[in-house]
Amino acid sequence: MKRILTSLKLGCMFDYIPTVLRSQEIIDKSFHKASNIVEPYFPKKEMKIRKEVTDRISTIESISTGHLDKIIRKFPTIETLHPFYFDLIDLMFDVDKYKLSLGNVQWTTDKIKDFSTVYIKKLKGVKTINEMNNIMKQYYGRFSSLIKNINKDLLYLGECRNYLRRLPGIITDIPTFIIAGIPNSGKSSLIQKLTGTTPDIASYPFTTKEILIGYKNIGTRRVQFIDTPGILDRPMDDRNDIERRAIIALSKIEGTILFLFDYSGTSSYTEDQQNNLFNEISGSFPNKIIRIQTKIDISERKENICISSVTSPGLKELDDVVIAEVENFYAARNQETGY
Repeated sequence: MKRILTSLKLGCMFDYIPTVLRSQEIIDKSFHKASNIVEPYFPKKEMKIRKEVTDRISTIESISTGHLDKIIRKFPTIETLHPFYFDLIDLMFDVDKYKLSLGNVQWTTDKIKDFSTVYIKKLKGVKTINEMNNIMKQYYGRFSSLIKNINKDLLYLGECRNYLRRLPGIITDIPTFIIAGIPNSGKSSLIQKLTGTTPDIASYPFTTKEILIGYKNIGTRRVQFIDTPGILDRPMDDRNDIERRAIIALSKIEGTILFLFDYSGTSSYTEDQQNNLFNEISGSFPNKIIRIQTKIDISERKENICISSVTSPGLKELDDVVIAEVENFYAARNQETGY
């Protein structure tokens, strides 16, 4: 399935969404630009005023609809979003209201363009300066009224923009590995070992936690690793409903979960508690889950894949598993697309 609006680089998924001006800000900006228009000398004053009023109307139309058009173009179409982002957005704000607000902005943009053309045509049919000034005043009044009518829509879209720009920049169409497990099981160390770099930090909505995102290249293919400290490290019963739904949104990412087990006895979690968490995540996420034992340098081997952030054994074996999963990802993708 084709995924649209995929992030191409780490950072916020929706950095490109512009600031949404309030109605009065759009009016002031448009009028200020128009007020600076003064035509050069014309043989007749009527010709000069007609040209000034025409240019002012055109300028107001251009400034205002340019901003409104940018809002319409840059705000994402909800139906085209990846399910991961759709779920998070659906938790935050009223999607129907979002669509309605964008629709009202579009209608207003079209209306301004239409009646600007009408008023410019009116100018061609009048002869006196007084009539020209009256047309300009009528236009200014009608324009202001239209813009003020969408102030609530602009305020709402501004709130939506602020939320969208806080969403983590997870790339949804490349091989992804989500690292889970109890606190202090070595998740952060593992992502650094696998990528060879310090991961970037991104906030995760509806929680007080942050996720770590790192990348590495396997051949020409980019691979993404997501560390989930404080998120996939304790039972869902410890969360409220909003947090649970936000966490489950991670299951919409087509990735493999690397679940870390710590049998060293250095944590406060028993083996049964870790297995219970593993089973809960297995039941909540459709993703493939691979069991990995950490701290093998101070614990007995119990899993097929064992690693240590201190002595680095098992990392080559884990790398081979990662490479195999990446190959499986692209094989499945090619089968979907027919290539």
